[in-house]
Amino acid sequence: MNTDKPLGAVLLAIGAGGVIAASQFNVRTFNNDPGPKLFPMLACAILVICGLGLLLRHAAREQPAIPSGEWQRGLVMAGLLVGYALGLWLVGFHIATLAGSFALYWVIAGPERRNALHGAVYAALLTLAVHLIFKTMLGAFLPHGILV
Repeated sequence: MNTDKPLGAVLLAIGAGGVIAASQFNVRTFNNDPGPKLFPMLACAILVICGLGLLLRHAAREQPAIPSGEWQRGLVMAGLLVGYALGLWLVGFHIATLAGSFALYWVIAGPERRNALHGAVYAALLTLAVHLIFKTMLGAFLPHGILV
């Protein structure tokens, strides 16, 4: 079953809706920071481009069906991203990013390549890099949790 066309249509619809929603943002910042409006628009524009690419591409051959194990893995990763968003709200950026990036590493690596030390180093480096870029260099606000 070839899922390129339906996926392209969904990406195009989500991207177009996101661009429309983001264009209606009215955020006042101290230094006229374009981030609250510009970054969502850029992300949604990328979705529109990817959706158009999938819709306009000619399928050379029939794609095999996605195995159920891959669907499960994808659903677990989607659940982890929802859990990460909830973690940002509950415990803040640092704890949620450490735990969330380790969990995503664990799922993405798969059973044959998992290594707890590699995952912990990856999570720590990712958290440090994002903190340095956004908090230190850009002066952006990182979420503080309501519990911590």
